[in-house]
Amino acid sequence: MTSTDIVNMSARPLRLFIACIIWIALSACSSSGGYLPEPASLNAFEPQVQLVKNWSVSVGGNADVAEFTIQPVLLGNAVFAASGKDFRSVSPDTGQVNWQLEFDAPVTAGIGYVDEQLFVATRNGRLIALSGVDGSILWQVNTSSEALSAPQANSEIAVVQTVDGKVSAYAVEDGKLQWSYAANLPSLTLRGTSTPLVNEVYTYAGFASGKLVALDNQTGSVIWQKSISAAKGRSDIERLIDIDGALILVDGLLYVTSYQGNIAAIDALTGTTIWQQPVSSINGATLVGDAVLVVDAQDIVLAYDRKLGHVLWQNDALKYRLLSTPMGLDDQVLVVDAQGYAHLLQLEDGEFLGRQKLGINGARIGSKSYQDTIFLLSQDGRLTRLGLK
Repeated sequence: MTSTDIVNMSARPLRLFIACIIWIALSACSSSGGYLPEPASLNAFEPQVQLVKNWSVSVGGNADVAEFTIQPVLLGNAVFAASGKDFRSVSPDTGQVNWQLEFDAPVTAGIGYVDEQLFVATRNGRLIALSGVDGSILWQVNTSSEALSAPQANSEIAVVQTVDGKVSAYAVEDGKLQWSYAANLPSLTLRGTSTPLVNEVYTYAGFASGKLVALDNQTGSVIWQKSISAAKGRSDIERLIDIDGALILVDGLLYVTSYQGNIAAIDALTGTTIWQQPVSSINGATLVGDAVLVVDAQDIVLAYDRKLGHVLWQNDALKYRLLSTPMGLDDQVLVVDAQGYAHLLQLEDGEFLGRQKLGINGARIGSKSYQDTIFLLSQDGRLTRLGLK
């Protein structure tokens, strides 16, 4: 089972101790006994397509903030990326830096956007809005705690979810707090939060309790709430059921995954479960065509029919290679492992189509898919554009 950082809401030394214990407890033992499972060996195959690295550029960053996964964003004629305290606007065609700025604290969450306005959260508990045109700071406010998932926005509000279990909405125009919702969290949670999903009417958010809520954008009041997973077992570790990663909303259905729980399709208006299947995932899901793609806790790639919920296929040839969230690339599926290998799978059956060593650190990689192009942001601060040949 893939290891992951764990947070206990107490002193830092205790957090580190618990993280070490859970690293061992959550990982299956190898044949040699007591060690993390060996990553699956890569079997040779005849590639049918070839990935192309169009360009790669450094956007800053350092090892001190390697735990954070920041998603790059393509808006108009610029790709925006952040790493460490650094923020860059980059040409999507050439990788040339248009402009850059440096914050006074490392970026821990981003990048959110609406129109030409961008949003990031920093380690010192700040939500910052900046112009996508020239990088000027439009406003900044203190949040209730640290944010580890990208702020999300519509035309009126920017929403940030923080590690203390709060979802807060701020006016896009000036950063004034509009409302805040607080969830009850278990004593032990995974290191991370769900990325809220915001449309013009509702904000949807998942929590470490395994609950999914729909909030009214005007008042922050609960429209409905739903338990995606129920805690099982006796120990706090066995009862971890966090909803992490991004939520997906397509054709009125919300797709959500949880750790040691389920993947589910939920009616976005009523909270009714349309279908659900047992799976353990901390990465969230991706929709490619009519398939919902998930990497589970053992790094098995699964594809579910998005309307009926049955498993279309699964690929277990990359177990324990610490895979990224699946990405769509020209109606195919791309995952990147911790050793920097990019694996291209056929959407129809999950068979391998291509593989390439990217020469980047593949752990905790941020990614954004745009049809036939993917932008990757590695934890060492390299932004890479990939395509197909």
